[in-house]
Amino acid sequence: MDSSDVSLAIRRARRNNAKNLDLSRRGLKTWPVELFNLRQLESLDVSGNELSSVDPNLTQLEALEELDLSGNKLESLPSQVVATLRSLRSLVLDGNPCAAALSPAQLRQLARPGRVPGQTPAQVISGYLNPSPAPPAHDARPTPSFTGASPSFVADFEDDAPLPSPPPPPQDRNTEAQHVSAQSRKQEVQQLRARVAELERAAVSTDGSALRATEGAASGKPSWLSDRGSLAATLPSRRGLGALNQEDEAGDLRNQLKEEQRRSKRLEQQVQRLTDRLSEQSMTGSSKGSLPHFEMAEVQLGEILNQGGFSVVHKGSWHGTKVAVKKLFDPNISHELLAEFDNEVQKLEMLRHPNILMPLALHRKPPALCLIMELVDGGSYFQLLHAPHQFASASGPLSLGFQEHLNILDPSATALAFLHARGIAHRDIKSHNVLLSPHLEVKLCDFGLSRLKSELMTGALQFAGTPSYMAPEVFRNAKYTESVDVFAFGTLLWEAMSHDIPFANLDPADIRDRVIEGQMLEMPSTCPREMQQLIRSCWTLDYKVRVAMPEVLKQLRAMKESCRRPKTATGVRPPPPPRHSVQLRW
Repeated sequence: MDSSDVSLAIRRARRNNAKNLDLSRRGLKTWPVELFNLRQLESLDVSGNELSSVDPNLTQLEALEELDLSGNKLESLPSQVVATLRSLRSLVLDGNPCAAALSPAQLRQLARPGRVPGQTPAQVISGYLNPSPAPPAHDARPTPSFTGASPSFVADFEDDAPLPSPPPPPQDRNTEAQHVSAQSRKQEVQQLRARVAELERAAVSTDGSALRATEGAASGKPSWLSDRGSLAATLPSRRGLGALNQEDEAGDLRNQLKEEQRRSKRLEQQVQRLTDRLSEQSMTGSSKGSLPHFEMAEVQLGEILNQGGFSVVHKGSWHGTKVAVKKLFDPNISHELLAEFDNEVQKLEMLRHPNILMPLALHRKPPALCLIMELVDGGSYFQLLHAPHQFASASGPLSLGFQEHLNILDPSATALAFLHARGIAHRDIKSHNVLLSPHLEVKLCDFGLSRLKSELMTGALQFAGTPSYMAPEVFRNAKYTESVDVFAFGTLLWEAMSHDIPFANLDPADIRDRVIEGQMLEMPSTCPREMQQLIRSCWTLDYKVRVAMPEVLKQLRAMKESCRRPKTATGVRPPPPPRHSVQLRW
């Protein structure tokens, strides 16, 4: 496979500060040098390649917790590298020549190392790769017998596989298949609950045995008087060892009970997520592939309207109709790029709204990926605010006052509130993505980063966006909701009121530090007090108490209504709001 595909995946991981990176089945024969700069990586999958050795530079990935080397050509075990990776807790070596010297049980232990008192998982893994001499027999601790648990239960724990990761969002929207999957998850949860109950009974039984074994010592009686059992059981040396074994056994059962409870909780969360997905799909009522397909020969491309990191938007003509053509120009269409393109198409198919850009047709034959959309040939809100000479107005140079800005911000907020009501988060709200016709009609665009609410915090590009508009929870790589759009819309309001670019000339790292600490942009002095209060409400650091989009829309419309009132309460007509050219700052 082309190395540029690998480089693109690594660049995206670096740009998005990704914790996970999948380079499996990429035909790698050597380790890519730029990989070792991703110090934030916690999970790395290089399975299914042709790597014959482990690069010592891998030790630079100090945060690495999971490493999948399966299906390569490793001749020797990476013991020295593993010993340096202090955070490592899973190493998969299956399918390598060096794995032939290990038993299946040892390979499972490398992938899921057991708990060893006083040792980290990395030390346990290193111990399996470099086994030390067995300790003296008198130091060996007896293996717990799991009294009270059935033999089949113990076997289940020995052969149990790790919990699978949450399934990727379904692409074919097969509701029936997803319903079956949700039902199977529910059945598995019920089985786990039964196992948890069994463990609880076993733990109680073992705790009772340990309690009875220690009652004699607590009462102050000699052990040979307090126990009516066999003489061997009442000997002081045997009594102490027996109580210790029973306490250890009870502790092991309690630990396994906690693990089963955690697994049960995770499965319940997966069931809830699948249920939410079914609910969202019944709400959207759309199926992928509803857009008609076109051939490139049908379209005549014209001038460039806009250009981004991976795509360019042209004016065009399709069977005599003026359209906009979004074309991905990257010659190497990777899985990530294709998924992002499909995601935008899928979200646009779900939506029909007068203030959301409408898709018309699709071309999905790599390396040419194109989307035909309705043409909005005025320009973007960004151009209107900061480069008015690039904006194609129907009436020549524009003079924008507070009322004119509200006429743009109101439909923008309307489109965003509609998105949230339909269960979709845009995740890239900014003035570039608010398109305007020559008569200032609003169309919200660019849904490449949009996600269903149930898809948030899953898959690739979890913490993506434009730094100048990003919410603090996204910068912290923490849990977030669709309210990240509200935070970004607050920055858009500030941009409209100040006629300035948010956080101009600051690096993303500097923006991140300021936003996390709550050092937001200074309010323009001429901005109305009501608007200042609304912007600050959108900028609330805690997303749980941040204002919702319907309330933002309500307050904007209240401001519009106030501007329309011909007279004040005293009957005196108020002075007209100040009007400013787009070249001037307020």
